[in-house]
Amino acid sequence: MIETQTAAEAAVLRGHQAFASADMETLGELFHPDIVWTHHNDDRFGGPKIGRPAVAPYFAESAEHTAGNLEARVESTRASGELVAVGARMIGTRPDGRRFHDPQMHLFRLRDGRVVQVEQYVGDPGAVEALWA
Repeated sequence: MIETQTAAEAAVLRGHQAFASADMETLGELFHPDIVWTHHNDDRFGGPKIGRPAVAPYFAESAEHTAGNLEARVESTRASGELVAVGARMIGTRPDGRRFHDPQMHLFRLRDGRVVQVEQYVGDPGAVEALWA
């Protein structure tokens, strides 16, 4: 089977690698200044974060609450133009031992190679809410 990767998919995967290594410089390059990242769940992180100054603390707080033990494992991607769907498994452990392995869907919209919008849908809302409680 031949796998192809669009420029948009490559940018999104580069962003996942940057997240994994806490490379905020690369994320800053990939994220449009006016990015809107919406976490669709009723937990502490629920709702939209508007602009890089709001998204960066979301990532930082997520890392802090998991003592840096939060992984977004990409399982699949599909792209159409500058739209990229990522099937990911979010894996995290809190210092108190709470854990989760949540299948999620992350929908990225890019413009001119930069991420302008992300819709993050969780697979198990209760498990995600319990992790962040």
